[in-house]
Amino acid sequence: MEDQVAQRYETPTAATLGVTVFAMSFLGLFVAAAVAADSFWEFWGVLLWPACLLWMNLCVLVPTQKVLQRRICTGLGCLALFVLPRMDICRKGPGLIIGGAESAATILVTARALQLLSRLESEGSSGLWGRWRRFYHMACLSWHDVDRVKVLESDEHKSHYCSVLYELILALLGLAACALAVNLLPGVAIATGWIACMLLVCCFGAGCVVFGFYTFDRAYLFLLSYFNQLGVQSIFGPGLWQSRTVKDFWRKWNLPVQRMLVQGVFRPLCKFGISADISGFVVFLISGLGHAWPLLCVGARNKQVAMMLLFFVSQIIPMKLESKLRIQSCRWVYAVEILMSPLFVLPLLQLGDARLLS
Repeated sequence: MEDQVAQRYETPTAATLGVTVFAMSFLGLFVAAAVAADSFWEFWGVLLWPACLLWMNLCVLVPTQKVLQRRICTGLGCLALFVLPRMDICRKGPGLIIGGAESAATILVTARALQLLSRLESEGSSGLWGRWRRFYHMACLSWHDVDRVKVLESDEHKSHYCSVLYELILALLGLAACALAVNLLPGVAIATGWIACMLLVCCFGAGCVVFGFYTFDRAYLFLLSYFNQLGVQSIFGPGLWQSRTVKDFWRKWNLPVQRMLVQGVFRPLCKFGISADISGFVVFLISGLGHAWPLLCVGARNKQVAMMLLFFVSQIIPMKLESKLRIQSCRWVYAVEILMSPLFVLPLLQLGDARLLS
């Protein structure tokens, strides 16, 4: 089965899809740079980041590279990806979107690049990791785990992509509704000064994040299902919205990143004799730092960065409470995350609407 998956990634259709998606992402940054740049040099400066990513992927696609060359290319590429989003253009107007997107993508691409480097150096992995599977893993919407994939047989192919397409449409409708509310409600909240109205703005902002993730997830699943006949595991665990504890909720949210943190942080710390509670706190702290990094890159205030960080590290408190008091309820999970959502959403909304800073 694994051989069949590897073969599907190397087909002309899969290669064309991967290049098309990557090119569309590049084109999006090109247009955003044209809108945000005040000068010729600023315009080309913004495009250095996707150019660096393109160079890293060319290195990945070359199968004859030696180990040392791969390591040097990966290390220099990752360093450049972290440095480039801190340019002045990424701290104003439409450039905020560019800086936020590039800096957030940098963290994931770097993690994927290091994973890929390890896989290519592991014995016997080269046959299952052809050049286009490597490309999908690192650059072509690299959020999903491309090693958690199955081949869709002809009898389940159509039903699978039709089901995913239906979910994609629902996610788009939800995203549109939440985005409309986020654009309309801040004016009401500022005019009235109602705290409840501001909380409602944050709830719809959280809805934008959730539906945005779902839209991205279902779009990727649909593309690989329809064109490549591959079933990719969702980034959301089954039963996410039926979670009865905060701990269970976070175990099912953003599975690829969660696996990275568990394998790269939690388990090594536990092996060194550090308690599970402290190791869990460190995991949330690192996750918080990862989400605070884009805010730092676009010049957010220290208060905004601190709020984002606090959202993640404070998740430990309800998790300890539910453990001590044996709380198991969906209402509990929803109440906790809704009440804590302003810590995550408000810094993002403030970047787009300076009126909310007051």
